[in-house]
Amino acid sequence: MATDQLRRFYQQASAWAEEARQSGWLSETDVERIKSVEARTPTELFESGTQRPLVVAFFGGTGVGKSSLLNRLAGQAVARTGVERPTSREVTIYVHKSVQIQKLPEEFPVDKVKIALHQEQNNHDILWIDMPDIDSIDTSNKQLVLEWLPHIDVLIYVVSPERYRDDRGWRLLLEHGHRHAWLFVINQWDKGQESQREDFTRLLNEAGFKHPIVLCTDSREKEHAPDDFEKLAQTIRSLANEHTIQQLETRGISLRMQELHNTLTQATEKIGSDESFAALQQHWQVIWDTTAAELEQGLAWKIDNMAESFASRDTGLLPRFKKSAPEQPASKPTTDTETIWDNWAQTRLNDVLDNLIVEADAQAIPTAPLRPKLSEIRKNAKGWTDNHLQTSLRSALLKPGTALQRFIYHSTGVLATILPLAALSWVGYRVLVGYYQSAAAPGQYLGINFTTHSLLLVVTAWLIPWLAHRKLKPSLQKAALRGLQTGLSDGLAEIGQQTRKITEELHQQQQKLHRKNEQISQQYAEPEPPAPQSSDNKTLARMLIAESTSDK
Repeated sequence: MATDQLRRFYQQASAWAEEARQSGWLSETDVERIKSVEARTPTELFESGTQRPLVVAFFGGTGVGKSSLLNRLAGQAVARTGVERPTSREVTIYVHKSVQIQKLPEEFPVDKVKIALHQEQNNHDILWIDMPDIDSIDTSNKQLVLEWLPHIDVLIYVVSPERYRDDRGWRLLLEHGHRHAWLFVINQWDKGQESQREDFTRLLNEAGFKHPIVLCTDSREKEHAPDDFEKLAQTIRSLANEHTIQQLETRGISLRMQELHNTLTQATEKIGSDESFAALQQHWQVIWDTTAAELEQGLAWKIDNMAESFASRDTGLLPRFKKSAPEQPASKPTTDTETIWDNWAQTRLNDVLDNLIVEADAQAIPTAPLRPKLSEIRKNAKGWTDNHLQTSLRSALLKPGTALQRFIYHSTGVLATILPLAALSWVGYRVLVGYYQSAAAPGQYLGINFTTHSLLLVVTAWLIPWLAHRKLKPSLQKAALRGLQTGLSDGLAEIGQQTRKITEELHQQQQKLHRKNEQISQQYAEPEPPAPQSSDNKTLARMLIAESTSDK
């Protein structure tokens, strides 16, 4: 059933909007705009599966004679039973006794609804309603009128010759009542002139009613002058048939669905597009590359100072011969990398993240879901950077220098041990050989030259590899500098990646909302109104507002 379809459409659209609001994509105003789309219909007043009457209501300002028109339609018998509006704050319903109103909406105050039953067959298929004065200073009157409006098929707007130019009432209804059929009545016509009807018609034309039906009725209780009252009654009765009621119902549902669809489309446009997110991510990449370079340059002096603290661990050529005063010991190297990321760096990061928010707003992307996630970036940036600095520094100090440099360094250390031992072994061998030869031939002995050469051999075999070993020792200062530079670059890269990840996750959320919106919208096609079948369709066409006008 079309009514059930509209209700499901409304419920799913409202649920989608609420989900988008909770995640920050839509504001309260956006959600209220969707929920304000009217999903109620006249059919809801009656028991399901039964043929309902045409719901017709009199609207108008104070003193224009709405109640007198209802009494005139009801006849003397009904008037004698008191079917007249007691006050201007109540709704009076005039309906055939066979019609059961089963589902009076909960929001309607029962004490402000008066129901009068009749047995007239002429009005069997019509439910007449006399509404409160729409121009009353009591705001509850206006609220009551708007609450009833969705349950009405035909609006009869009543004016008087003195007040027909007061258009506040019917323009208010026009904002909400473009789904209904309209009739206009100038009551108290015994005091009016034809020029007033023409002027009123012109005002309606300007408001979008192309060919409005404007009828004139006499308000006197007795001896009515010839007027359009019978035409008014006949026009309403001609519409009170199953086909026309269904046509009005289907048209109203179709317009409600279209309005709900349009509202959903407008809400979807507020959560951004694929192109806007692509532009945002590209913008972030450009500004972060520039900012990261500035941060590396701005923090370089801190890294240099920390690396220099490791210079005391780098021994010179002959460190044992260096004299250092006991009262001035070498400074202890510091690994407190937390001091590198300072307030200047944090401020620079905050600036670039604020720039990203501004760009998101410029790309029509809601910033509400972005701000809290960027706050996590602001809070964790220092920790991420310090973690990378510590990891990279310790790794660099564990294995300073290059692999080749470390290999040569260790090789010269081994040679500094092996070569002196080999030289000493050779010298010892030559001493033993010389001793043996001198015992056999007293003329053979080791002289001063052998001693000098042996000493030079041993010293050279030890000093050259030892000096090379000391010279090739990897510099802890250089290792620390390289490690800190790498750690800072990795930390900045993580900040950039985490921020980009946030934009990608938001893009995925936005795409999910888009897909769900499309599924909801595609699920509900506009119902086709029944084709006109009677000659009264021309009259009905004059009572309906063009859809292009109602969308304005």
